[in-house]
Amino acid sequence: MTPPCPRCRRLAPLRLRVRGHAIHRCDACDLEFVSPTPSPAELTAVYTTGYFQGDGAGYRDYFRREREQVARKSHDRLAALRALGVTSGRLFDLGCAAGYFLGHARDAGFTVAGAEPSAEALAAMDPTLRAAVVPSLDALAAEARFEVITAWDVLEHLPDPDAAVRALRARLTPDGVLAVVVPVLGSTTTRLFPSRWDQYKPPEHLWFWSPRSLRALLADHGLSVVREDIAWRRPARFIDLDGTSRSPAVRLARSLDALAHRALAAVVGPHVVTDSVAFYARVARP
Repeated sequence: MTPPCPRCRRLAPLRLRVRGHAIHRCDACDLEFVSPTPSPAELTAVYTTGYFQGDGAGYRDYFRREREQVARKSHDRLAALRALGVTSGRLFDLGCAAGYFLGHARDAGFTVAGAEPSAEALAAMDPTLRAAVVPSLDALAAEARFEVITAWDVLEHLPDPDAAVRALRARLTPDGVLAVVVPVLGSTTTRLFPSRWDQYKPPEHLWFWSPRSLRALLADHGLSVVREDIAWRRPARFIDLDGTSRSPAVRLARSLDALAHRALAAVVGPHVVTDSVAFYARVARP
C-alpha cells in the first residue's frame, strides 16, 4: 500500500528497500521517509547498550573515535553562532550523547543543558555536565527557555520530527536560534546509486530531507533559516567510501573518483558531494 506524504498528503511511491524497510518519496515535497514507521519497541532496541560502541546500528567506538571530530565540528558550529551574534546565554542540546559539544559550548561561555536517554552515553559523560542533562525534552521544567537549541544529527532518528520541532520552537526565547544538522538528499549517490548511501539506514534513520524540504519543515513552525553550512561532504562517492582498502588499485580508483566529483562539484554545485547540512533558524518576523 502506497502511503501519503506526511507533509502534503499526496501518495508517495516506494523508492527503495533497505534492511527490510521501505523508503518512500514525495517528489512534490522533496521528502523521503520510512513507512510503516517501526514500532516503539523496535526503535528502542536500536539505542540499547552497544549503540555507541558496537558492530550494529550506531558507532563502532563513539567515545574514542568521534571525540576529535566533535571538537572540530563544535569549533565550526560555535563560530556560526558567533557570526549570528550569539555568544552567550542558555544553550540546550537535544540528543547530546556523551556531552562533548556541551563541554565546548560551556567553555565558549554558554550555560548548558541537554537531553540524552542513553545510559551508555551518560556513563561516559563528564560528571560536571551530567547534572544538567535530562532524559528527554519533556523532562525539562515547564518554564525553561533557551537562547540556543541544537539538534545535531537527531531529527532523522525521530518518529515525529514535526512534533519535535514544534516542542523545540516553544522552548526558544523570542530571538533564539534553533540549529540542526540532518543528512540531505541531492548528492550523486542519492540520485544515481541510493542503495550505496550510508545515511539510508532504517530503523536508525527514518527521514530524509533535501535542503528545500528541511526549510519547509522549519517554516511550518514559524522558523526562518538564516544560515546554512555544509556539515559533512565526501568527494569519493562510489569507490571505497570509508577509505579502508589497502589495495593500490582501489586507492587509485578512489582518488580518481574523488577528483571527478570535485570537478563536478565545481561546475554543478557543492550539493553533489554533500551528505549533511547545518541549518540555523530564527523565529520568522511578520
